[in-house]
Amino acid sequence: MHDYHKAADFLKEASEKAEAAGKKKVTAVNIAVGEDSGYSGESIQMYFEDLSQGTVCEGARMNVRSVKSKLRCPKCNELFERRRFDFSCPTCGTQGEPSEVGREVKIESIEME
Repeated sequence: MHDYHKAADFLKEASEKAEAAGKKKVTAVNIAVGEDSGYSGESIQMYFEDLSQGTVCEGARMNVRSVKSKLRCPKCNELFERRRFDFSCPTCGTQGEPSEVGREVKIESIEME
């Protein structure tokens, strides 16, 4: 159900940005959804489509960019994707730690006319 609320938040933000810019139509909302965010891009997309009926966002495309999770090396600060069964940094071999990359769920851009 939190996907519904995130879609409603995105609809509100896109509508407000269109109004502030004096635009009558939102044509696309481009979002990033991290694989460890707990959100489903497809679900947000579905709810957005339903919620946008009768608004400036009706008919707008929602483009979802999936963001792979990355670990950060505490020694050399390298960001890297975890390999299967391996948490070691490909640069120095130190065990990586979780980072914020892959936890995001946000609007990256809004297209309007």
